Amino acid sequence: MLTTEDFKDKYKFYSDEELCSIHDDAENYSEDAHKALNIIIEEKGGFQALVDRLEAKAVIENEKRRISNEAVKLGLGGVDASFIKNTTTSEILSEEEVNELIEKNAAIGLSVAEDKKVNADTIVKSLLGCGLATLFGGAFASLQFLYFGATSTLMVLGTALICYGTVKLVTKKSYNNWAVLISSFAAIIISYMLAVLALSIFGYLG
Repeated sequence: MLTTEDFKDKYKFYSDEELCSIHDDAENYSEDAHKALNIIIEEKGGFQALVDRLEAKAVIENEKRRISNEAVKLGLGGVDASFIKNTTTSEILSEEEVNELIEKNAAIGLSVAEDKKVNADTIVKSLLGCGLATLFGGAFASLQFLYFGATSTLMVLGTALICYGTVKLVTKKSYNNWAVLISSFAAIIISYMLAVLALSIFGYLG
């Protein structure tokens, strides 16, 4: 059975959040654990100091979240980090911290915006990707029909992943791009049409 000293050795490495959580759930802990907890909390300045630190941390995290969300939103709109830096201030975080958050999250926004962008190059690559995906997906689906006589949810998922993965590889864009999504879906449909055709020509081989 753990003693008060054992619990002290354990709790001294706990974060303020963990200590607060144990304090709020004290009825589920032994008397020795509760004594050790109180000792550790007092060594760290007392319970009120712990609460004050947590509240201060929450304020900082909320400010970081605000700036991050704003940077992502502006990045999605095509605004670069340098402009956002000039229009964003904080009374809580340092200028260095603000700039770091802006650079990171504006880049995320710009990346997502670029991923969603559809232009002539995207359409051409989507069509090419659809063609290749149809070949790979069609071959996989045909094997399902020829050797199993049918398909399954797992095999359909496999065909879908092959088609989507091929289109994504060719276009360098994700399902967030409607051209990629449509091309992938078309490749899946055509793949199974080819599989049905292959079954009607060669018959069941399983």
